[in-house]
Amino acid sequence: MENLGPLNFLRIPLSNLWDAPDIRQRIEQADARFGPRMLRWYCRYEPENRKAIRTQLEWAVQHPAYDFKNILLDAKTSNEDILFYFTFLLRLIAQEKCAVEEL
Repeated sequence: MENLGPLNFLRIPLSNLWDAPDIRQRIEQADARFGPRMLRWYCRYEPENRKAIRTQLEWAVQHPAYDFKNILLDAKTSNEDILFYFTFLLRLIAQEKCAVEEL
């Protein structure tokens, strides 16, 4: 594994699973507002944190055998669905258009 440090930044997107343990179903059945809502959630973070999240998400989808449930205790989502969610987030991030907040 390249030096990513602890995979602490994966806890950020994983924390959404406490409220949405059925994330695959939510993504598959989502209306047109779900993707933009998730992108707004991501864009709330500072650029350096977004970069760290993106880097660790990229690592995660390249290492599907890793047990991501161990990062977030009490996660009820399967590892397969976590990877599905990470892939979904990466697609959103690829279109990253985080607007600069107006004063």
